[in-house]
Amino acid sequence: MSDKQTRQRVIRDLISKQIVQNQEMLVSLLAEQGVRTTQTTLSRDLNELGIWKGPDGYVLGDAAPLRANKNELRKVLQTLVLSMELASNFLVIRTKPGRAQAIGYELDNSSLELVVGNISGDDTIFVATRSDEDAMQLKRELEEVAQ
Repeated sequence: MSDKQTRQRVIRDLISKQIVQNQEMLVSLLAEQGVRTTQTTLSRDLNELGIWKGPDGYVLGDAAPLRANKNELRKVLQTLVLSMELASNFLVIRTKPGRAQAIGYELDNSSLELVVGNISGDDTIFVATRSDEDAMQLKRELEEVAQ
């Protein structure tokens, strides 16, 4: 087995057996298992393995829900969103640190027709819509869902 295969197997095992909050924690856990890696390599491994970051830490791709429902979307909006602001045909959503990807995931998998797509960073999401009016309507819909 190659170093990469071994490292990825250990990553999957660690994430499947315990809560792993962030990459720093994962690097430490890997080191405890005798696996040394950089965060750049780790990011690539997580992507290749289909591992995503949810509200409680990393989740194996096969454990991710296929379709968000209104309750899941409501939960992340209520607990993780700090603000929403319009910027032309974009809705800019500010979140708690490290939580933007969880909301972006739920938005991508929701049935909100106004969402063309989103780019999620660490604590900011840019949600693209087709028009300024659609962005305003999306903001209203998300505020309504969060109630």
